[in-house]
Amino acid sequence: MVMVQVHLGMAADCNPVKLSPCLPFITGNKPPPPDSPCCNGLHEQKDCLCGYVKDPNVGKYLKMPGAKTVAKACNIAIPDPSKCH
Repeated sequence: MVMVQVHLGMAADCNPVKLSPCLPFITGNKPPPPDSPCCNGLHEQKDCLCGYVKDPNVGKYLKMPGAKTVAKACNIAIPDPSKCH
């Protein structure tokens, strides 16, 4: 899978490629360890998550059931798109 950088009024440091280490966990059935590159990427990109969930190319992965498991394991919330401005 290829993730592209999106420009939806997001900050310049938003880069969804930094979330790519999470893909095996989102599409698999086991959560990542909290100190993994996946969790680190989620925390680095937390201010960008609203933009990502609204973007069809990235949001489809963040809306998968496995994304909730990953978010819980990483102690971060994936925002509800309806609550993003």
